[in-house]
Formats: sequence, C-alpha cells, structure tokens
Amino acid sequence: SCIASDAENLDAGQTSQKILSLGPDIVGLSVGTVAVNNSIRIAKRLKSSNPDVVTVAGGPHPTVLPDEFFEGGFDFVVRGEGERTIVDLISCVQGKKRIEDIPGLSYRSQNSIIHNKPRQMLKDLNTLPVPAWHLFPIERFRSDFKKTDRSLPILTSRGCPSRCTFCYKELFGNRFRVRSPRHVIQEIIQLKHQFDINEFSIMDDSFTSIPKRAIEICNLLVEENVNLPWSLPSGIRVDSVSEELIDALKRSGCYRVGFGVETGDPYIMQSIKKDVTIDQVRRAVEMAKTAGLITMCYFMIGNLQETEKQVDKSIAFAIELDPDFVQFGIATPYPGTQMYKTLEKEGRITSYNWDDYDSFNPNKMVFRHENLTPELISIKLRQSYR
Repeated sequence: SCIASDAENLDAGQTSQKILSLGPDIVGLSVGTVAVNNSIRIAKRLKSSNPDVVTVAGGPHPTVLPDEFFEGGFDFVVRGEGERTIVDLISCVQGKKRIEDIPGLSYRSQNSIIHNKPRQMLKDLNTLPVPAWHLFPIERFRSDFKKTDRSLPILTSRGCPSRCTFCYKELFGNRFRVRSPRHVIQEIIQLKHQFDINEFSIMDDSFTSIPKRAIEICNLLVEENVNLPWSLPSGIRVDSVSEELIDALKRSGCYRVGFGVETGDPYIMQSIKKDVTIDQVRRAVEMAKTAGLITMCYFMIGNLQETEKQVDKSIAFAIELDPDFVQFGIATPYPGTQMYKTLEKEGRITSYNWDDYDSFNPNKMVFRHENLTPELISIKLRQSYR
C-alpha cells in the first residue's frame, strides 16, 4: 500500500494512524529536508505502537545525512536510488539475503552505524516499471493551474549535467541518464487508458538537456494522438531553447513551462554556476510567451555574495520579463549542495533545525549572509511580490 500524505492533507498523527491501520511489516518514508522532523515523528509513533515494524528512510536528505535517522526511530536508511536496494532489503528481512551484501544500505549494528558501499546508479532507465499508481489516491493528484484532478507526474530522465551551487544532486548524480522517447510515450499512453488521467507533468531536473530528444518525445505525443495537456513545472534550461523546441512543446499539448532564472545580475549568475547569460534568459522567456505558453520564472534572494543592489536587479528583471507567474524564494543551503558545503566549512550555518529550511518563509534564515541581514532579505522577499 502507498500513502500520499501531502495529497491527502495528513499530519504526522493521521499518517501514522493510517499506516498502522494497514498492519505493515515494513514502512518506507521518502524524506526531503523540510520533512525530516515530521518523518521522525511518524517513525517514533510507529515504533511506539508496534516495535516490530521495520522502518526505512530514503530520499534526498537521508542519502546525504543518514546517521540522524537512527536516533529518530528508523531501522534502515536507503542511500541514493532506492528501487533495487529496497527489494534487497525485503529479501534480507525475509531471511533470503545477508544485510552486509546490500549496496546503498545503512543500518545500526550493536553500537555502530554501518554504511555499506554505495550502489551504482541505474544505467538503463528503461528497465524501470511504471510506478504503481493503482496504490495511490490519484483522484487527489490535482493540477495547480488547470485545477483538474487525476494529474500525474512523469520522469523521463535522471541526473543533471549542470553545476549550480544551490542544487542537490546526490540522489541522481551529475550524469544525465534518459529513458528512450518510445518508452516514455508508452507510459503516458498506459496512464491515459488505465487511469483516465486528465493531464501530466514532466518533472525532470533537466528535460531539455538534449533538445533533439525532447523534440522527439513531443513529436511522438502528436503522432500517437495522446491529446493530453501537460506542463514542465520544474523548469527547462534557457540555453536549450530554440524556435523548434518551443514549437514542438506547443504542438504536443504543453501549455506551461518554468524557467529557473535565479538572478538578474550577471556576476551572481556566474557565481552560482548557472552557465547561462541574462540575454539567453530574455530570449527564452520571450519565445515561450510569443508561442502562447504560460510562463513561470523562479528567482532566489540571498545568493552568496549578493548585495542589496543585486537583489533589486533581480526584482527589476522579473518585472522586465513579465512572465505569467513569478516565484521568489530565499536561497537555502540544502545538505548535499555546494552552497551548504561552503557555508558549513566557513561556520556560517546558523540553524540545523530542518523545519527552518523553507525557502518561501520570509521569517526563516538558516545561514549568516556576508552582505544581507535576515530582516533585509525578509523585506526584499515581500517587496518582490508587490
């Protein structure tokens, strides 16, 4: 069974109760940084009610900082890609496999925490099955923009070759690995017929890293008469955008595209290693707008070395671009990012309470900035939405 606590609006207590009502032998929780404390509350409640239940943490945060989960009610941590590791762990719990033979697994042994060797990344993503959506309440999966239900996410690739200092890459790595276009289309067609979906979103970190492949997927959507609206909310790289790409997106039913702009200042753009230019951003957003796509631009306030004048430049640039939607967040040093490593090395992390790592809360600042006070960042964040 699967529980989508976010989609079902369940708090830690409600999630724990629902899990326990299923009588599970093994419970796995996928954990991002802001969800760490909540996941620990859930695991402790499960253990309190049923000490025999096996609890497993996986996802971005446990991959980077696995040890803290053993103090919080978890028996195992799956590091990195978890599909094969969790299957091996189930075999181990059933007595069919030795625990020390499972790559990518961390566990407690007597008074020590053991980290088995890392598991190699999957080389062929086409070997992955379609997610078991029949176990989820997919009628609760709604589109933020069209407000339709039965809107499902799809991953066509893993990894990102970019070098952005604020981005977490420990889970899927830097190497860009792809599913074949035909394999992707087969999944979308299956979701349409089996689950009667009304929409889908491609959630890749870097869908257009190989523009020719992205265009091929779009062309197949047209050839196979998929006829579903879809979106790219995670954003695409502006240096991959061309008239041909935008035309292919539009023809195939894509109606919304995001752009990770981050800043309007060339120096900050270079310092965070986006490897794109301000002019490339202008050109990409304008092409998308001209084609009639809904555009969304993402910015960050409080990048390392940023000054108040440079923040004001970003706000002015957002006004100039005039996208349909804009989102400003606080630059946040998530564990595993180069930003986090730099700040930790310099002793400038001021909070290790993971609840504080909320990029959109103007009252949360988790590091000491060299030029901007928390009060000023909060003011600028509010100012950016006027």
